[in-house]
Amino acid sequence: MTWGTAAVLAVIAAAVIAAVVKIVRDKKAGKSSCGCDCSSCGACSSCCGGEKDKKKES
Repeated sequence: MTWGTAAVLAVIAAAVIAAVVKIVRDKKAGKSSCGCDCSSCGACSSCCGGEKDKKKES
């Protein structure tokens, strides 16, 4: 593997790691990954655990 290939690989790996860290932090903060509200989302229970739907029903 050349130095150029290793550098490109390192940059791509850093970008992927940064994206995963952001997704995890947003999930812990209760932010939706799509940026929309859950009222019209059929997959709400899979992305936010249905917590927003439970709050609306209460």
